[in-house]
Parts: sequence; C-alpha cells; structure tokens
Amino acid sequence: MTEFLKFIMDIRRLEGIERCSNTPHIHKSYVSSHSYYVALYSMLFADIENSNINCHTYDTSEVIKKALIHDLEESITGDILYPFKKSNEVYLKPKIQKIVKEKLFDGIPDKAVKIYYKKLWNNSKDDTKEGMMVAAMDKFEILIYSLTELFLGNKQFVLIYKTALNIIRNKFQMISSLQNLLDEIEEEVNDKGLL
Repeated sequence: MTEFLKFIMDIRRLEGIERCSNTPHIHKSYVSSHSYYVALYSMLFADIENSNINCHTYDTSEVIKKALIHDLEESITGDILYPFKKSNEVYLKPKIQKIVKEKLFDGIPDKAVKIYYKKLWNNSKDDTKEGMMVAAMDKFEILIYSLTELFLGNKQFVLIYKTALNIIRNKFQMISSLQNLLDEIEEEVNDKGLL
C-alpha cells in the first residue's frame, strides 16, 4: 500500500469514530458527520454574516476548508472527550501537534500540499475570523446534537447542552446571527421543558 493510499484509508476511519462516547445516547454521532455539519454550518453562518453589512466578512472557502480538516487528527487519536481535553490542554496540545506533524499528513505525496494541509489544520480554529467561525460551529454542532438528544428525551445531554450554549454565548458574541438563533433555541428548550 502506498503512503498516499494509507493516508486516504486512515482519514476514512473518521466515519467509525464515535463522539460523546462517555454519555449514553439514542443516536450515535461520528467524527465524519460532525465535521460535515461543522463545515455546513460554518458555510451557512459565514454567508449569512457576509450578507449583513454591519458584520464581519468571511472568506467562505477558507472557512469550509478549515472546518473539514479541524478534527482530522482524530483518525489517529480518536475523539478525546471535551472535559478531559480541556483539563489537560497544556499536556495534550503539544502531543497532538506532534502526531500531526510527524504522522498524519506524511502520506500526501506533494510536499507543498502536505505543508499547506499541516498549516491549515494547525490554524483551523485560530484567532482569524474564519478560525473563530469554525471554533464557534464546532461548539454549535455539539449543541445541535445535544438538542436532538434532548428532543428524544435523553436527559443525559443536559450538561453537554448547557456547556456548549455557555461557551457559544460567551466566546462567540461577534457572530450575531448565531447569537440570535441561540435565543430561539433557548426559548424552544424552555417551552418544551427539556431541562
């Protein structure tokens, strides 16, 4: 097997890597579907924000690329649970970056493409407008997944829902269309008595 084919096969594993594996859930969520929805939501909200003259403008192509690649390392590491990742960030971040630099993109045959993808991954949730959009949609996707579980009666997702909502409310205030939708989500959750 060539290194390029191995790379392709390795990233394909994302379709079988389960998210939220420590929380009982009704519908399973996998990293590949998570990345798809992060990319779709990122594109959608970037375009909505771009249409509002009072908001930031986003390079939608860059947003989509960053969103699609933001969790690619999970094809090697698996999904690292948010509480564990957050509490061990100082230790984990350099380890994950080392895996990515030494292993993840090695199979890409073109050196310039390999360098570009490493940089794209490394900056996928950086402090640029595009990186912030991807970071926001990363949390928004888990919020929507937890909301789906709550609608199905799964109270195990209350904490995940509240954590994601709190992070989005406090860290991504610059995305006004997202903040407006959060109001609607909270109203729906309250009306249905889901918490």
